[in-house]
Amino acid sequence: MSRIVVLGDLNLDILATLPEELPREGEVRSPIQVMPGGSAGNFARAAAHAEAEVTFIGCVGDDLVGDLLVRSLQVSGVDTRVKRVDRQSGTILSLAKKEGKTMICSRGANDGLDYTWIEEGFFVNADHLHLSGYSFLTPAQCSATHRAIEIAHSLDLTISIDPPPANLIRNFGVSAFLAEISTADFIFPNLDEGMTLSGKETKKEIVDILAELFPMGGLTLGKEGSLAWHGKERDRYVSHPITAVDATGAGDAFAAGFVVSYLEDHDLARANQRGNKAALRVLTERGPLAGSPGTPAG
Repeated sequence: MSRIVVLGDLNLDILATLPEELPREGEVRSPIQVMPGGSAGNFARAAAHAEAEVTFIGCVGDDLVGDLLVRSLQVSGVDTRVKRVDRQSGTILSLAKKEGKTMICSRGANDGLDYTWIEEGFFVNADHLHLSGYSFLTPAQCSATHRAIEIAHSLDLTISIDPPPANLIRNFGVSAFLAEISTADFIFPNLDEGMTLSGKETKKEIVDILAELFPMGGLTLGKEGSLAWHGKERDRYVSHPITAVDATGAGDAFAAGFVVSYLEDHDLARANQRGNKAALRVLTERGPLAGSPGTPAG
């Protein structure tokens, strides 16, 4: 059994379908789901479900939402090393629309994590470090991320990264972000993120460029599955599409399934397959928002 340390965001996810017409004032009815989320939190739960031993490092508020988020990790079997601060816990509102999805994010307590919280003891007997791409974007959490990378290198751990949304990468600066994540062994962008990081448009071109920068990874393609690589080796997996499901967290689950599988047997095709199955499990267990116009994710 592999042991994985995960560092990054832990949020409450509120998933809603945006009605086609909104009144200027008053009330409108629409399906809503509320669940524990956060890119790193999603990865940690999915990795634990895949039977890895997982330690999570993050920060939540000293509030009821923080209690619920920590509990969501613990009931999944995750070892929690979570800092509590006097801020509201992170929250994300995901609005599904016909033309796509918009996320409104309040980072809150996530930015209370800094390098002083990171201890070498968190990494004892670990095989791998997974980092949320969001953890590179703010100064305080970035200091914690750099400290975790330093420890991981000293212990010869492999490192994986799930990038943040493409617009945040562009705001940060593509070259600057690539420099920040240059020591990663695995990377798991979706198509928009892959296009932004590579400067290319076709799936093959994106993967060919990313494979020159990162030894291994998977480009997730929504309902079309994924294209994974290890050096010059490629593996294409076509998934079974699910319609009308908010895809929040599916990419994180893909990354977790992929990493856990590859750490076990170093088989690229099996890792790609298990990544897609982990994403499918998240979408299937969540189920659709009634009347949702959302599209699936790989």
